[in-house]
Amino acid sequence: MIRAPRLAPGDPVRVIAPSGPVPREAFAAGLEVLRARYEVRHDDGVFAREGYLAGPDERRLAELNAALADPDARAIVMARGGYGLMRLLPFIDIGALVSRPRPIVGFSDGTALLALAARAGVAAIHGPVVTQLGGLGARDQRALFERLEEPGPGLLLDGMEGLIPGRVRGPLLGGNLEMFSRLIGTPYMPDVSGAIVFFEDLGERPYRIDRLLMHLDLAGVFGAASAVVAGDFSGCREPEATRADSPTADEVLTERLGRLPIPVALGGAFGHGTRNRALPYGTMCELDTLAGTLTALEGAVS
Repeated sequence: MIRAPRLAPGDPVRVIAPSGPVPREAFAAGLEVLRARYEVRHDDGVFAREGYLAGPDERRLAELNAALADPDARAIVMARGGYGLMRLLPFIDIGALVSRPRPIVGFSDGTALLALAARAGVAAIHGPVVTQLGGLGARDQRALFERLEEPGPGLLLDGMEGLIPGRVRGPLLGGNLEMFSRLIGTPYMPDVSGAIVFFEDLGERPYRIDRLLMHLDLAGVFGAASAVVAGDFSGCREPEATRADSPTADEVLTERLGRLPIPVALGGAFGHGTRNRALPYGTMCELDTLAGTLTALEGAVS
């Protein structure tokens, strides 16, 4: 796995909006945090809107490819998630990233871009987008800077619940459960053989989480992976009228993942909620479910 050069405070960082429309207030709050550490560059195109997209495909693709080709940008950070990256995948100039590696930061819909980078052999960072960054605590904000600047090993997550005991090592892959499942059968799905796969999601009803997990299982993802880590599943509940008859999202995760023959940990502090700890994507990590920890054996940068 190629690890891009580490950043230093004051380095130029490029912000892009390849997915959904960007709310200005949340963007401004996150930008303030990012600008306190780096020289942040973006243009007004990030505020474009066309339905549920941050402007037409042509605008979003041109912005993304320009960021990948920018010789000065030391990292690329997504403004927000939403939807839209799948429409761009066949046209992204991934060769520009391979020839000039730099960490891409994002999550949610950004899972598609992180997976594309990993498939090309370049490490990325599953971490807060700009519109989320301003609402996170100082510890999670600092974790993003650590992933961008520190190449060595270190603790990523602790306090997790060990559902199935075990201690394993493998590349860390996954992301948004819905988005990752959509990559199965496409040329953009990374190789999960021996991987520690991690998932989070937002607003999926419990039976849909069951269906997504079954899809991954039937497609052989859990058969190939070495372990599973579940993060935050905010707002994943049934409508009020049917809630009493439905298991909760946590109960679905426990029941489905509890059947796997590999180590499983629950309660990772990453996702769409009030916590989103930045994680290296594609690099080697160690999961110890008895200790409730996930540790990076190497950083996302070099």
